[in-house]
This record gives sequence, C-alpha cells and structure tokens, in this order.
Amino acid sequence: MPNEYALDDLSLEGFQIVKGTYFAPQSEPKLAIWNTAIGFNPASFAALQQCDAVQLLVNDEKRRILVRPVSSSDLNSINWKKGIDAPKAVVRIECALFAKPLFERWNLDPELKYRANGRIVNGDKKVMLLFDFTDPEKWRGAKQVRDDE
Repeated sequence: MPNEYALDDLSLEGFQIVKGTYFAPQSEPKLAIWNTAIGFNPASFAALQQCDAVQLLVNDEKRRILVRPVSSSDLNSINWKKGIDAPKAVVRIECALFAKPLFERWNLDPELKYRANGRIVNGDKKVMLLFDFTDPEKWRGAKQVRDDE
C-alpha cells in the first residue's frame, strides 16, 4: 500500500514529546507557589470537601507538598476560605516567610510562578492532596515558560 511506512522508514529525529500536563483537565487540583505566596484552585477546595482549614507538609527531598484538612483551631492551620460562607478557596495566600525559604531550598527562580497538579491520597484516615513539584509548570505572568526557552 502506498501510504504505509516500514518501521525503518520513519525517524523520530525532530520530534518532541508533548507533556501530559498540557492535557490535564481544569478540574484537577492545582497548587501554585510564588516567591511570596501560595494559591489553590477551586478543584483543590472541592477535593477536600470544602474544609475550612488545611495544614501543609513539605518534603524537600522529593519536592512534594502534602495538604491535609485540619480543624481551624489547630496551631498550624491555614484558613483558605475567603469568608465563613465562601463557596471556594482563596486564589492567593500571602506567606513570604514560608515561600522565600522554600524557593531558596528548591533553587527556584523568584521571578517565576510554579504550578503542580495534585492527586488525592489517603493517609492517617484522612483524604489529602499531594502536589509533586519535581517537574512543575513554570509561569512568567500569564505566559508559560518552557524549559527550552
């Protein structure tokens, strides 16, 4: 047949792998980190059943952030609702005392925003969100930055 290629007729030279994250549904939980703040999307809030407060756990070795629901009276809780009756999480939480040292430890560019998809995990009899920042999206303003740029 004229339109068939033999396996040795096609070279992969010049092809680039398209990252799967480009096709992630917008309903996936996402965590963004700036040099002075963090931010969650509404899907993160929904995944944790619209709890009032969360706690962050950081694994520097694996570059992961675990988010677990806690009571708002917990000493290390982060209130992520805009108000008592707010239907979704805040867009951005200022936390330079946390973010700046994190950027330094992870050797991140303070001029960029980094974003990672989350996945729901179970542990300690709780539903939590795990965000892996080993290969995060990088953003400068509203433009995504590619590694080859």
